[in-house]
Formats: sequence, structure tokens, C-alpha cells
Amino acid sequence: MVDRDSRHPVIADSDALISVANTSLWPCIKDNFNLTTTNVCQQELNRHVKEKSEYAREGSREKWVHDGSKAALKPFEDESNPSFTIATSVPRPHGSDAGEISIKQEIEQYPEKYTFAVLMDQAGRYSINRVFDERDAYGVAVAPPYLLYLLHKKEKCSKANFCQVCGELLEGEGWTSYESIQAVWEEIPVDCSDYLSSDLLP
Repeated sequence: MVDRDSRHPVIADSDALISVANTSLWPCIKDNFNLTTTNVCQQELNRHVKEKSEYAREGSREKWVHDGSKAALKPFEDESNPSFTIATSVPRPHGSDAGEISIKQEIEQYPEKYTFAVLMDQAGRYSINRVFDERDAYGVAVAPPYLLYLLHKKEKCSKANFCQVCGELLEGEGWTSYESIQAVWEEIPVDCSDYLSSDLLP
């Protein structure tokens, strides 16, 4: 029987999952990674699927969130898939940042279980990195494109593919402000200048 409560070294929040699930490398991530999220993030994804219309205009934010949430949920809700697991967050946080808070709570309770926490919010990443430091645990909080970088590092996609899909993700999410671009590339040691325009690079 599959242990659905097991924890994998990579944990991602709902926004991170939506962003990568909308890219052409999501099938490759599903085939090559073990991922964990929290029950709070799972509920956020379910809410997006219910509240955002699948018939929204192509290219709209509503369509992006609906489709990404639906694609992201599928492997987590596959009872036979041990590679995607859901950790129960206790106490369960509420509010607009509940998913992100649940990731921090999970790492505070089990810092030794995780190597990477994946979320876009920069303040959230700093906060989680402090937890890793305080607990003397080896771990780092990274932005969502880092999952694509891990694929490239494992030689599951070419540098060109990695860079192009990062561009796809940034434009799809609208993470194109100066601050977002700097934050996204913070931990990624790959020069994508041959494949992306300068406005998508740090």
C-alpha cells in the first residue's frame, strides 16, 4: 500500500506547482521527481479549479490558474502514485497566505526531511531559509524555476529547453518585473542569454 503521508526532499506550494504544471516540462517533472505539498496547498489548488473557469479566454490569468491547478493536482490525487505526497499541516493556517504558511510550518516541524522548499514569495523564502539555519538543517528555499533547473542538472532536458521553458514560465505567470526576475534567477547558475531576451534575465 502506498504511504501517502511520506515526505520527499522537495516541497512546493500551490503557486509554484501551478507555474511549473503549466509548462511543457511538467510531464518530465512528474516522471523524474518526488514532490510533497501540504493539504492546505492541495485545497488551494482544488479551490482554483472550482472557482476559475476552464472556458476562460486563452492566455488569460484565469485560464492559466485553472489549467495549472488541474494539472498540478492530478499526480497528488493519484492514490497509486507514491512520488507525489501530501503532508498534513497542523495547526491548519487560514487566510490568503495559508499555503505558504503551511510550507513554513511543515519545515519548522520536520526540517530534516526537506532539501528544497519551492515558492515564489521572496519574503517567504527568506523566512524559510532562517528556519533551516536556526535548526542547523541543510536546506534552501528557492523560486519555482529551480524545479526546471533540477531537471536540467539531472540531464533530463537540454540547456536550451531549460532556458526557453523558464521564459515560458516567467511570461505565463507575469513574473517579469525587475524584482521578480532578480528573485527567480537567484539560485540558478545557468547563463540563458543565448536563449532569452535581456528583459527576462537578471
